[in-house]
Amino acid sequence: MSAELTLESRLPLPSSDAQIPVLGLGVCVSSRCEESVLSALKQGYRSVDTAQIYYNERETGSAVNKFLSQNPSVKRSDIFVCSKLWEVDLSRSDMPTSFDELCNAGPWPLNSLEAGHTTYSKEAALEGINKSLKTSGLDYLDLYLLHNPRPGAKARHQAWLGLQEALKSGKTKAIGVSNWSPKHIEDLMAHSDVDVLPAVNQIEFHPWNQQRVITDYCRSKGIVVTAYSPLTQGKRLGDPVIKKIAEKHGKTAAQIVLRWCLQMGISIIPKSDRDARIAENSDVFGWSLDSEDMSEIEKLDEGQKGNIGEWDPFAYE
Repeated sequence: MSAELTLESRLPLPSSDAQIPVLGLGVCVSSRCEESVLSALKQGYRSVDTAQIYYNERETGSAVNKFLSQNPSVKRSDIFVCSKLWEVDLSRSDMPTSFDELCNAGPWPLNSLEAGHTTYSKEAALEGINKSLKTSGLDYLDLYLLHNPRPGAKARHQAWLGLQEALKSGKTKAIGVSNWSPKHIEDLMAHSDVDVLPAVNQIEFHPWNQQRVITDYCRSKGIVVTAYSPLTQGKRLGDPVIKKIAEKHGKTAAQIVLRWCLQMGISIIPKSDRDARIAENSDVFGWSLDSEDMSEIEKLDEGQKGNIGEWDPFAYE
């Protein structure tokens, strides 16, 4: 990707007519989700990434609908909304009712899986996307993902069949996966009843974990890679290499990291609840990093040791 990129730039998705914006707003653990989404949309963002497990599909959909009602020149088709199916049914009475409660709930996801309460079946996956639509108040989603590979190969296959049905019925414009390894995708595509390639693999990606095995594989298949936590939740932005390049370009460390992701061909969904930071994160167009910058940042890769989150795609069969 080059300096010609703009906030309006999109990447084509395989197995779909949809195109994903290169920059979107992530709303994981957002303390003011509706306000943040509205702020981003007003600033020109046209992509929002939510999930069942974030407990803010309702706020995300409300913000999108409110923005559309206030801006009749913008169509629903102009805004790209992604959500994700969690591995267990969060509407069950014994499930946490908020993300904060979830974080203090101990090993409940695994316990629920062991008890057979997974949403990774064809019927449950279809029910899951219906719940996401009802909760968000949206008529359709632009992208729906299986949030993680943990339930196992058989369950992933069955859930994917449900997503294929949702795609064919128009409940979503594209379907994909998150935190999957190449083996997970290869195993899925080996089934004769799977005829839709994942359009997106959303993974943790940044200079300190460049996920080269996954990104190389996805590029070879035409699968778009979307980076969550591209800014490492701010934990690595003090890196001397990044700071030096930021000073060279008169940009912030965050802008350097985001621009690097874009030039690597990765779509990005940085999260922020601050209007000024949302604006800062979108000021990554109209300029570019040179080959020396790109090479210096490439050397920062630590592989999975550089992960800041819990998901290692290679840790699951």
